[in-house]
Amino acid sequence: MNSLNARRNRATGADPVMLEALNHLKVFIRALVSARVKSDEGFRRWKSEPANEKLMADCFGYERLPGMPPVTAVCKPFFHPDLPLIGLNYTPVAHNTLHKFPSGWTPVLRLCRGIVFSRRASLVALPFEKFFNYGEHAETSDLQVLAQPFTATLKQDGHLAIIFQFQGKLLGTTRGSFLSASSLIANRMLSERSAHWLQPGVLDPDLTLLCELIHPETHVIVDYGDREDFILLGARHRRSLEDLEYDRLEDLSRRLNLELTRRWQGKGLAELLELVKEPTYHNEEGFVVRFADGRRVKFKYAGYVSLMLGEKLTHRYVMMRLMDGSFDSRFADLDAEVQALAEKLKDELMKAASLSGKRKDKRAYLLGLVPPEECTAYHKTVCGKFLTWLEAQGVAA
Repeated sequence: MNSLNARRNRATGADPVMLEALNHLKVFIRALVSARVKSDEGFRRWKSEPANEKLMADCFGYERLPGMPPVTAVCKPFFHPDLPLIGLNYTPVAHNTLHKFPSGWTPVLRLCRGIVFSRRASLVALPFEKFFNYGEHAETSDLQVLAQPFTATLKQDGHLAIIFQFQGKLLGTTRGSFLSASSLIANRMLSERSAHWLQPGVLDPDLTLLCELIHPETHVIVDYGDREDFILLGARHRRSLEDLEYDRLEDLSRRLNLELTRRWQGKGLAELLELVKEPTYHNEEGFVVRFADGRRVKFKYAGYVSLMLGEKLTHRYVMMRLMDGSFDSRFADLDAEVQALAEKLKDELMKAASLSGKRKDKRAYLLGLVPPEECTAYHKTVCGKFLTWLEAQGVAA
């Protein structure tokens, strides 16, 4: 079991797996600080050194198997422009490739979901570790493993705001940048709350608040109208590592005058699984289930997933699903309209196999399927991998 909370000692709140993972991350932070890495460009130079890639692999407990990306491609630090703070976040490369490798999501990498350290390697903000959708990963597919008591809460559909205190001030970040548009919105909204939240006895300075940032500019699928607010999802203590249970969150939300995400009142996992099969979209995303062992799993409504894919279905997404063999299963239970669009995109992509000419001509065809502004370096890389996949299938020369 890979969940960092799975072996939590409830008497002390300390999880030895998490403690060890945090210590490894501190070694990594100290290495960056020692090398005076303070920017994205500085990290690019640092990670290009073979010795540093090995150090990073050792810190992350990352054993690269055939087909896995290098460790330097799965986690990226981000830096505060004014304060001595370094955040760590897993990359899109990790998200898109490591699900096929059970060992890829190491306990250390899972912590890199917006975790923040000072440049002295002290833990400053402790968000949720990476967790998965139901059926997305080996540990979220076994119903026997998941057959334990749980609390299910409504999954909100804005952007995650990681809120913490540093040098006596409230700060917020998203999981990948202190300067993202959502981070700037969060900090502006925090400035209106800081006078109350920083009063003695209101908010423990060692707590990290995990909130959904609701704002017109963070709209995804669920319609919150013109609302601008935080919704409390959870809270974690950076010293004891405690992950607050729902009853503790209720008390905290009252002190902060902050809405707490709603708890589901159903009777069991079978009922919840049946509920999320609902194909009609009802302006809700789904649920986050927290099991007794600390594991979190996302359960999304079929109607939400269908709408999300219908809005966000792209040639790149289809290429990735064809390459990992999940194309048919991903779309089998979704609306006919979404299935038709997916098949249309698939047909356009597979046409590359029948084109005459050299590989570069086929690549140019794939790149031409999307607008120039979407033809990013990452998109070009996926197109190259897709051509290699076609060749391996024996359908492209």
